Amino acid sequence: MAKNIVISGETLTGKTMVALAIAAKLRSDGHSVAYFKPIGQKSFDHVDESQDIDEDAAVMREVLELDIDLDDICPIVRKKSSYDEFIQIGHDALVKRIKSSYAKVAEGQDFVLVEGTKAPWHLLHVGLSTPQIAKLLDASVICLFNFKEVTAIDDVLLDRDFFRQYGIDEIGVVLSMVPPMLKKVVRERIRPFLEENGVKFLGVIYQRRELFSPTIREILRALEGEMIAGDDKMDLLIDKFMIGSMAPENALKWFRRAKDKAVITSGDRTDICLAALETDTNLLILTGGMGPDIRTLSKAKEMGVPIMMTPHDTYTTGKRVDSIAGTVSVENKEKLAMVQKIVGDSLDLTGFDP
Repeated sequence: MAKNIVISGETLTGKTMVALAIAAKLRSDGHSVAYFKPIGQKSFDHVDESQDIDEDAAVMREVLELDIDLDDICPIVRKKSSYDEFIQIGHDALVKRIKSSYAKVAEGQDFVLVEGTKAPWHLLHVGLSTPQIAKLLDASVICLFNFKEVTAIDDVLLDRDFFRQYGIDEIGVVLSMVPPMLKKVVRERIRPFLEENGVKFLGVIYQRRELFSPTIREILRALEGEMIAGDDKMDLLIDKFMIGSMAPENALKWFRRAKDKAVITSGDRTDICLAALETDTNLLILTGGMGPDIRTLSKAKEMGVPIMMTPHDTYTTGKRVDSIAGTVSVENKEKLAMVQKIVGDSLDLTGFDP
């Protein structure tokens, strides 16, 4: 019978990265490992209504070389934004589907890594929040937290209490995206405090741009875009996204606040494009399917700055790029290996009995 490990955390805490690293560790010890995501989100890469594909499930299926249908690895894929989508299906029908698919995924496996919902409390309204799924599958739990400042200890304690409410007495905790300047504080104060307060400390993933910053290639894929210039710089990392919609006299001051950034703006905002090119910009993203004028194109080529055009509006573009920090694609073998090594080395599962 397979042992189940639920990996919990809010969106962009690195759940899939941690799943990849744990899978690599377990497989190196000779264990067979499968991946299960009970409830996913339809990927923007698959716009065909007949294809309800969760991107994380597709990545893990290929990386782990699982001979299991995607429909079983991720049996429920959210397609609508309406609140009552799952209420209409009903709790019992959803649980039945989850149990049926889980049985196929777990067959013959030593471990099943189960990725939780978008946030631990997500889908509480249909009884399928992450602690409820963990209880349903009798799983051990690892919770991830973005820990950019020490006040995040409250998030850890809130999750501890939330999981206890559903009979999960102990959670393992991994702190993610931790600024390197907090190393001493985490080691000497945060870790002892959390362990004294009933959680098992499993590791720290420090901020590293090669882990969390997407490449232009990954952005292009997410935005279904087209390169207008600079397609020889597809592996360039983007650390920050800034939307240029302000008055031109304020643009320079705004853009100077960040380096290694991408600026998102409409293709007809030549003033914004030129202001961005006066600062440390790694990419121009032009929205609405509007290409640059000759001045922008000429300046970008002179400065060596790539230009990407996307058919999506500025709001949609901003939402999509926000969702790709820390993601991993099958095509990026180098990043896959890096995630497995760096994140794997950051985790200490000793004493955590799955």
